[in-house]
Amino acid sequence: MSRLSITKTHGSRNDIFVIDGAPDLYWRSEDLVRAVTKLCDRRTGLGSDGVYFVDDHGDGTAQAWFFNPDGSPALLCGNGMRCAGRLLLDRHGAESYTVNTGPYTFTVRAAETTPHGVRQVAVELPPADFSPANPIVANVASPFVGQVLPAYHPSLQATAVAMPNSHLVSVVDSYDRNDLVATGSRVADLTSDFPIGANVSFVQPIADGEVFVRTFERGAGLTPSCGSGNSASRAVLSRLGLADADQAVVIRNVGGPARVWLQEKAGQWQPVLEGNATVVYQVDLDPEALLGDAPLDLVPGETYLSEISAFDLLYKDNLKALEAAGVSASEL
Repeated sequence: MSRLSITKTHGSRNDIFVIDGAPDLYWRSEDLVRAVTKLCDRRTGLGSDGVYFVDDHGDGTAQAWFFNPDGSPALLCGNGMRCAGRLLLDRHGAESYTVNTGPYTFTVRAAETTPHGVRQVAVELPPADFSPANPIVANVASPFVGQVLPAYHPSLQATAVAMPNSHLVSVVDSYDRNDLVATGSRVADLTSDFPIGANVSFVQPIADGEVFVRTFERGAGLTPSCGSGNSASRAVLSRLGLADADQAVVIRNVGGPARVWLQEKAGQWQPVLEGNATVVYQVDLDPEALLGDAPLDLVPGETYLSEISAFDLLYKDNLKALEAAGVSASEL
């Protein structure tokens, strides 16, 4: 069995492990959930918000598989795709790379380094789908755009969009953490109204061309950032006529800033998500260690202190911008 080559990364403080090779290179299918869960556990494992396995074909294309911290597969992690893409770009000295996940194809491109020294990557996501084949909201006409639904919230309008994972987005005058948690929890619990579940995002405009987005992720709750939530929110802004499609809107999350704009693709809007792709450390691991009960006790092989420090400067500037806009740090 091959040793795991693991790179700890983060996109807007979404901690993501990127592992070289397909999952079946390391474990049988019946052991995969256990291994991923152990790796992502913040008490007994190394701790993260998910894992990307990447099989690099070496010809400008790669195949990737993403797993949530509970071991369940997911079609997309936008922040994680930036990080996986950055490693491929660096490995080959490339400006762009194509990554296939399930039926979807993602193009990742090198983007400008910030004045803080933070490496950035842009990823082209699948087109936003406002009338998905699997309805996000049951028993209502599609598209579901800017409507009030009591099962979702007593007064907030919501818009449903697939990225391809399902999202419900509300534009709010001011952010209320407890309200978001309650709304996201209702969506998770009311399977008769929301049969496939959905991530829930509140979007607060804070300046010209800037918004604050907070997402309650299905199965994870509040996280520092959600790349697909940012992209869904950006698509909804244009659907509601609040931003031109090609405008690069700055989206500020608790975990850091990103920019998202929309480009036309076959008559649909394709979000482009640009933000940091920060490498934290690298380590090798025996795959069998993730199948045992003993806590992992590993020292990273290489830690990228300069990258960590550069992002810390960007992160502090982002918090200052949120505080200046009246978004209280205590409410985040």
